[in-house]
Parts: sequence; C-alpha cells; structure tokens
Amino acid sequence: MPDRNEVQQISTPTLVSNLYPPEDATMQSPNRKHDRESFFKYMSAATAAIVLQNRSLRWSSPLLFNDPFDVPRELSFGIVPEDIVQALTRRMANLIEHPPEDTSQLEPKVRLIVEVVKKATSPTLKAELLAGLEESATTHRPTGQSMDDLRTMWRDLIPQFRILCLTESPAHTAMWYHYADKYRGVVLEFLCDDALDSAWLAAKPVAYPSQKPAVYTADGWAQLLTTHNALAIENLLDVLTYTKAPDWSYENEWRITSFKRPSDTGHFTDYTFHSRELKSIYLGPDISSSDREAIISLATRFPVASLWDVSIGIDREFAITAVVG
Repeated sequence: MPDRNEVQQISTPTLVSNLYPPEDATMQSPNRKHDRESFFKYMSAATAAIVLQNRSLRWSSPLLFNDPFDVPRELSFGIVPEDIVQALTRRMANLIEHPPEDTSQLEPKVRLIVEVVKKATSPTLKAELLAGLEESATTHRPTGQSMDDLRTMWRDLIPQFRILCLTESPAHTAMWYHYADKYRGVVLEFLCDDALDSAWLAAKPVAYPSQKPAVYTADGWAQLLTTHNALAIENLLDVLTYTKAPDWSYENEWRITSFKRPSDTGHFTDYTFHSRELKSIYLGPDISSSDREAIISLATRFPVASLWDVSIGIDREFAITAVVG
C-alpha cells in the first residue's frame, strides 16, 4: 500500500503562482489540463472581503463540505469481505483464462501469475490455478488485510485533503441562493493564466453519473486489488473526488485537489493567488450598500479586475452590467 507521500505526488497540482511572467507570456503552461479561460467562485460578501483583503482562497477538507455524501468518509460501505473474495476469484479466473497482452497495470503478484500462464506450455496449468483459486475463496479471506489498509489510509487522508471547488458561470440562480448568501453575496472570476501558472489550470470537471462508479461494488474492489498500487490509488482518488450524485449536476463543478501543509491545524488551507489572476467581481442583486462599497474599495488592489452589477430583470433572468463610477 503506498504511503501518503506517494498519493500526494499523484494528486497535488502546482499551487504557487510566479510573481513575474516568463519572457514568452504566450507559452502554454505544462500544468494546463483544459481550454477554459476562467472559473467562478460564489461566496458571501463577508467572505469575499476576506478573500480580497488577504488575496487568498480557502481549500477545504471534505469534512467541511455541505454535502456529507460528497466525498465518501468510509470505503466499501455495505460491501462485506466475502463478496469481494468471490469477486476477486472471478477476476483472477478471467485473467487466467483470458490473459491480457499488456500486464503492466496489474499488481506485481497478479502480473507474475498471468505472465506464467501466458508462457506455460502445460495444458493443465490453468486448471490447477483455477482449482487453487476456488479452494482459496472457500478457506481464506485474502482481501481482509488489503481492505483494512485502504480503509485506514482513507480515514487518515480525508482530513488531509484540500479541495477547491469552482464553477463555469456567474449567472446560476441556485448557486447564488445557496453559496452567495441568498443573492446578497459576490461571485469572483479567476483567470486561468498560463504565464502565472494558475493553480486552476489543473482543475478537472466533476462527473455526475446516473449509476454509482464501480468502486462501490465488490467487482470494482476486485479490479482495484488486482491493479498496481499507485494506479489503483490514483483511480480511487479520481472517482471519489471527481464524481457526485446527479442531484448536484446543475453546479457544473470543477475541482482542484491538494493536501494540507505541515503547519495547518484545521481542516482547511488558505492559499494565496496573484493579483492579476482576479479577472472580475460580480456584485449580487441584493448586496447591501455597505458591502457593495467595501468590495468596490478592495477591488482597487487588483489591476485587471472588472466590476459588474448583477440584477434580476422582469424576464426573471440575470442582467449583468458594468459598475459605473
């Protein structure tokens, strides 16, 4: 089982923006994973004032998320070891009967067995291996320790995770209501700047599958337990971090993941961003006069940020107009 450092190497993006652009400002960052120009972050006016004052965004552990079903707190919930043993037996039998050409992604011991089968000349070898699998499934529980190791690692990692959630639009009614203090808040737009190597260049879209991913099934666990550890953990992190229930699909969410710093004491980390990465500030339809004035004043610290008023028109659509004066 890989340690946390190995997991961090898989999942952590570049977080520190360069203070000065490179000579060739048109060069695409190697960390860019998409073609988006920007992302949006909904928040209350009070939170926006802190973000603008400190020039930082809060990356949180899933323990702080508003949806307790978002990132699972426990692995293999509802799946008993006996089911996984049976699934693992089926998986191994299939690998023995139909060995793949490429075995590089298999767990080393499994890969050795499959390579032996591929090179064997004895017609009885497969039958002997299959018989051994059947005996093992009825007399042993070979997945127990591996499952416990994964569960323990996951419980330890959940508080260490740091996730920044972003979205695609500043004009979503439910988002304004739930995340921007019932239309009294603010939306900040962050530029995906290659020259500054913006952290959100590494953002990945959240998927909203109608069916639960395979890792929630015994067969999915059998797939994991026969896959090379590093790849298995990467796949597990990807599924559990970047998929949500279809009920949340309206958010069109994107995420970036990292891990806590040694100096962190809570379930969050405040990472700074470059002043030129803030592209726009959208002031909510019901923002108070005092909050509006405070945000406009703080906006002067950001040289490229434009200010926009968001209002609700008679057609029940958002109208976005430039702030005057």
